[in-house]
Amino acid sequence: MRKAFTLIELLVVIAIIAILAAILFPVFAQAKLAAKKTQVLSNAKQICTAQLMYVNDYDDMTPSLGVGDWTNHLYPYVKNEDLFMNPLRNDFDGGCLSAVSQGATPPGAGSDEPGCKYVGFGYNWGPIKRRGGGMLQRQQLDAQGSFYIPGINESQITTPANMFNYTISYDTPRITMGIQFLMCTFRGTTTAQMFFGGLYPVSYADGHAKGLQFSGGFGDPAAENNEFATPSNLSLITNYCYDPSVLVDTSGDTGGADGEEGHFPTGTTCAMLPAIFATYPHGTYSSGASSPTYFSN
Repeated sequence: MRKAFTLIELLVVIAIIAILAAILFPVFAQAKLAAKKTQVLSNAKQICTAQLMYVNDYDDMTPSLGVGDWTNHLYPYVKNEDLFMNPLRNDFDGGCLSAVSQGATPPGAGSDEPGCKYVGFGYNWGPIKRRGGGMLQRQQLDAQGSFYIPGINESQITTPANMFNYTISYDTPRITMGIQFLMCTFRGTTTAQMFFGGLYPVSYADGHAKGLQFSGGFGDPAAENNEFATPSNLSLITNYCYDPSVLVDTSGDTGGADGEEGHFPTGTTCAMLPAIFATYPHGTYSSGASSPTYFSN
């Protein structure tokens, strides 16, 4: 009677296990990523629902920025800081959600205090930096000379089912989904390296949420990290705005010049943006690029 496996038999078994592991591990990784994608889509939906409740309590006005970030305003409606997070974003030194549940104002959810995990979702300030047009008006000065950004009245939104509200973001410290802010801490060189390959969970003003493909780009000297991102379908850039006719230039902006005057000069409306971005070429990433270019892949 044979009492043990031969060396060859053991090697065959080990080889079979290794082959099975090579086959199954990518499947497990894909399943885990799919679960995270479902999680962030659910988070986007719940954040938007919280905003709808907030708006109902505050005379149809959206959350403003100045005394607290959007997370401070919406926390009482969710009671769960994890909803503000993206499981794929694990960088630190901003966000400070530990203070949100205690009703903190800045520094707090929007600070750069060391050791704090960044918030995962960005608020729709509008398409171009602090020029408004989104869920917020333009940046303004208060009576004490400090900057703040007031919300809008939701009755101004022409098509709530189309207007962006929140999506995941690389921005910091006050997390936004603006085109020139969205890629602030991104360290990749292709759209494929963005969260979920650029397929972002987006919530809309009417309360629904769905995945939307974004494309990244580089070479914009006035953008955070010199990089930007827009919906891949450029016609959807107008979904940043409560009204396509709203101005997104610097006229009347107390925040002053923002470096984007050449691309979006005086008189630029939200409806004009798709045609402007359509002029940007596609190319391979270059750290020394000085003109906006979409990633080639």
